[in-house]
Amino acid sequence: MSEVSGITKVPTFRYEDKDFNLVVTTANGLKSRFDSFLTEKWQDARENGIFWVDLNIPKERTLPGNYGFLAQLHPDKGKKRRKLQVITSMLQPFDSREFNFTNLPNEEILFDVGNGDGNDIVAVNVSPSGMYHSLLIVERFKCLPQRATRYFRIIFNSSCAHASVNHLHWHLYYLKRDMPLESIKLNHLRGPVFMLKEFPAKGFCLKLSSFSDPNAIGDLVSWTYFIVDRLHKSEIPYSVCLTRAKENIGDNVYEDVRVYIWGRKPGTRVTNRFDFAPSVCEFFGHLIITSRQLYDELTEESVDKILNDLTSDSFSAVRDDVLGMDLNGKELIMAP
Repeated sequence: MSEVSGITKVPTFRYEDKDFNLVVTTANGLKSRFDSFLTEKWQDARENGIFWVDLNIPKERTLPGNYGFLAQLHPDKGKKRRKLQVITSMLQPFDSREFNFTNLPNEEILFDVGNGDGNDIVAVNVSPSGMYHSLLIVERFKCLPQRATRYFRIIFNSSCAHASVNHLHWHLYYLKRDMPLESIKLNHLRGPVFMLKEFPAKGFCLKLSSFSDPNAIGDLVSWTYFIVDRLHKSEIPYSVCLTRAKENIGDNVYEDVRVYIWGRKPGTRVTNRFDFAPSVCEFFGHLIITSRQLYDELTEESVDKILNDLTSDSFSAVRDDVLGMDLNGKELIMAP
């Protein structure tokens, strides 16, 4: 039976088959049970003053040009946040002396998505970038560093790609805008792997269009893990975004699930977040700007140059690995 139960003041959300909406439309306007539960708990946390900085977006605009970059001004973001860890290597191990999610205050935990023991949770982001911005923290008591495992959800920045905490976590948030990567045309590479070549942030897209094929999801996961593993072993920082998608801009039906993966140049220095320091949101086309001057002056041409410079070399290097992989060999088998 599906249930939501309270355990030591932290409720548990349990899935059943009916909770998975494989195809959605813009017209139905329906929230899933998970959506409703998350938004309710997030709003409760907001009203109870759990956030360190409330969400404040006084201005937004779409940059003129070909790509539809959405620039939003977040003047308060970065003013108060946890101390950023200095992460200088992709192979940097978990450090229990630094802040980590095992000692997360109980009031920041929205709910459990595992068996109720607090190991797999959804927590608030105390400095949110968008509505219902939360953290998915899986296997947190294993104290895994910030390296992608099989549990792909929503958006992710690896170590040296502006991850602020070297403890495995993913970001969840809602952005009620039509974004270009939801319908952009892709160049096929092989299998479920496509290339994002006609966009400033060069990367890969894993595309799932058939939910009836029993092998499709397994192939998608295997290929995704292969690309991420190649990036990590090569010490190339990376970002991942999972989104629903559609074939054409005007379509009302979202039939695809897409996993975008970008390798990038390292961003190892600790920034004050008042600079333009692109990470996964910016690669996706959502520009989070904290400086009013930068918000007013930013152009598509400048964003194009920055994103292309950050991603093009890593994309070219890993593309050759993908093309040369033996699908019948052992390389495709995921590590435990």
